[in-house]
Amino acid sequence: MAAILVITAVAVTAWQTIPAEGAAPPASRTESQKVSPDEAGGIIFERQQIMLQLEKDADKLGSIVAGVLPADQLAATTGAIAKGAKESIAAFEPYAPGGRAKDTVWSDWADYSQRMQSFAEKSAEMAKAAETGDVALVTSMMGDAVPCKQCHDVYREKKKPETKPGPAA
Repeated sequence: MAAILVITAVAVTAWQTIPAEGAAPPASRTESQKVSPDEAGGIIFERQQIMLQLEKDADKLGSIVAGVLPADQLAATTGAIAKGAKESIAAFEPYAPGGRAKDTVWSDWADYSQRMQSFAEKSAEMAKAAETGDVALVTSMMGDAVPCKQCHDVYREKKKPETKPGPAA
């Protein structure tokens, strides 16, 4: 039941904040658009799950184009990336700061949302190209279609280094 409530909260909030088709997104979000702390936890968790799956799919695509995994997985993998890219747009629509997302996601919403829209469009184009089985073509499209680092450098907090416990004193 909780999962249904979280998904519903994300869908309703996203629906309320999506600009009309063709309209430019607002430059930034306002405090009044922020979701309640009760809603934020589920939204952030869902967002993190989408991003973790995208990371796995991108790693798998890297293995396919490197010849480590068979090319017959190309279309399914690029399709999964395109699906995740589209899902990530809705996952970030609610103004729910937290996780590793920097506050600049919402303060520079116009740039961030444009990057996410471009990610979704270009990954869908890559997935369509992958249906041909042409690994070289997909490889040439990957930089634009899977721009994770470019966006993360600006909008995601860096991972904190793991610390290993030292010897007992």
